[in-house]
Amino acid sequence: MKDPEQLREDLEMMIELENRASRSDPELETKAWLDKLAEADAECRGYIKLAAKGHISETELERELVELEETREIVQSELSVIQNRNKLIEQLERDKEAQLENYANIAPEALDFLTPEERHQLYKMLRHSVVIRPHANLEVGGVFREGVPLSKLEFLPK
Repeated sequence: MKDPEQLREDLEMMIELENRASRSDPELETKAWLDKLAEADAECRGYIKLAAKGHISETELERELVELEETREIVQSELSVIQNRNKLIEQLERDKEAQLENYANIAPEALDFLTPEERHQLYKMLRHSVVIRPHANLEVGGVFREGVPLSKLEFLPK
């Protein structure tokens, strides 16, 4: 974390990993879900017309409308996931620039003097985590430079 260039690479790697997790093009995915929503709306209107003309019973209409409402909820949920993923990536980009600027303005040695809260904020941004399980099992997570042994990584304030 004392090397600004390495910090930049680590932050960019974290953003790239988040982008890869998105599975596909968010715009195409959004369009597909919006098309599915439009299709459900059209089906809803169709069922209402059939019921108005007496071609289906009120019970059948209700059953179909419940199914279409479930579809709408799934679509809304998926659209929300896409939107939240995009917001997260945008936030990571903003955080990256802000943190790089912040740490570039202080001497690398000053990182040794960060308060526990400041250190926690940095680790949180990099998604570094350490969980100690019973029987001394250690779980380490986050974005780390390849080839760095865990013994060389500092997690806890001095």
